[in-house]
Amino acid sequence: MNPSHRAARKLPIGAVRIGTCLIALAVLAGGLAGCRTFNKHITEAVLDGGETKQWNIHYGSTHRYRLNNESLEEIAFEGTVEGPRISVRYQKGLADQAGQIAEQTAQMLEQVEQRIGMEITTRSTIQLLRFDAPPQNFTIHLTVEPNEFPLPMFVRAGDESYGSILAQNPSYPYLFVHELVETSLVCSQKGGQVLPDLGWGALGISAHVNNYTRWFRDGLANYAGFVAQEIIAAGLDDFEPSARAESVLHTRPFSSLARIRGKLFSWPQSSPKEQQREYYDAALGLFLVLEARFGEEAIRAIMQEIASHKAVDRRDLVRIASRTLGTDLRKIVREFEFPRSGLQLTRITPALALNEGLDVDAGLFVDAVEPNSLSDRAGLAAKDVILAADSAPLTGALDFELALFRAREKPLIPLSLWRAEKGMMTVKIPLRLTRRQDSQLAESRLPPAGDDTNSSGFSRLAP
Repeated sequence: MNPSHRAARKLPIGAVRIGTCLIALAVLAGGLAGCRTFNKHITEAVLDGGETKQWNIHYGSTHRYRLNNESLEEIAFEGTVEGPRISVRYQKGLADQAGQIAEQTAQMLEQVEQRIGMEITTRSTIQLLRFDAPPQNFTIHLTVEPNEFPLPMFVRAGDESYGSILAQNPSYPYLFVHELVETSLVCSQKGGQVLPDLGWGALGISAHVNNYTRWFRDGLANYAGFVAQEIIAAGLDDFEPSARAESVLHTRPFSSLARIRGKLFSWPQSSPKEQQREYYDAALGLFLVLEARFGEEAIRAIMQEIASHKAVDRRDLVRIASRTLGTDLRKIVREFEFPRSGLQLTRITPALALNEGLDVDAGLFVDAVEPNSLSDRAGLAAKDVILAADSAPLTGALDFELALFRAREKPLIPLSLWRAEKGMMTVKIPLRLTRRQDSQLAESRLPPAGDDTNSSGFSRLAP
């Protein structure tokens, strides 16, 4: 690694002018005294020119791991485990792990297919690559067939169990299954092709053909990834997404869907990057809403109907879904509501627990509470830790949204939380504000962090 440190000082305008004059004098002196003295005079002139206002420090690294066709050929693989639609290449000593990954992946994909009602036709090639420390800064450019998806999985030397490999690779299984499903939809050769949005450009001119199917392609693919995550978690007792996986998962599906609503159906491939995250979340939210309201069998029925057509676009998809569900899909989205908790949450990690002096090692840390939000008016405060919602343990932000959604028919949802100097307590947040509850909230706030009121009074809101 070649780190470079760069420090800069911002100076007032007057100081810059004075510094310029001093530098000019230093240049004249430098001609007589040589380069070393010249540099010394310049440095002293700038530093003496005014008061330092701010330090700006940049730390950069030129070390980037690159995996492409050429570098892949240079890697010494000991062997390959072949499955019906998956290949796992492994380095020396990783044969057992490769076999387990191939077997578990094949079983997982079969279950995903059964639950979403479509055949995954895209093959996958996984490369197990061992490192002393898995690279954090990497680029991958591999040439593959249209119906093939490559997935390098990094393995930390000495920490090589199946569960550890999964924890070290946040793209598996969520994004991995997402890509397999979306590619299978677009490249289907057996009917039911979902027409993608297309774009091309030359000489600074770009053009787009929008079939506006992204809400369905990415929505179903996200839902399939969500299902895959459930399957893997059920098969491994100690499996849970790592802290790095939080940046991969779409953790706010329902709140995003409630904000975007009908605009989801006009989400183009060429949308601005700043919109992408929320639309991805909302697309997942739509399929989770359909599953909760109509059951998984409804999603399978939609896929069966789509498969009977050669190709479909947005209008076809909306019409098929509405007819299959027996209701207007657009109306479902247009009328969807979800409570705004007003919380900014971060998953508890060992570093966060130590830095904040927390006596708990799991849950969600409250970074901030939006003023006058449901949570603020119920008494939650920054630096609280929410451990469970409606008795369901919380390990990530997605768990919190799922708990709120599953309790949507209840007037209140209880949160188990920990607060510094207070310990464990419970607070109830209303999911739907009535005038009576609004009045109760104003009178029943949690005491401030330094208050000695007994914690048994923190849940006195009437249902």
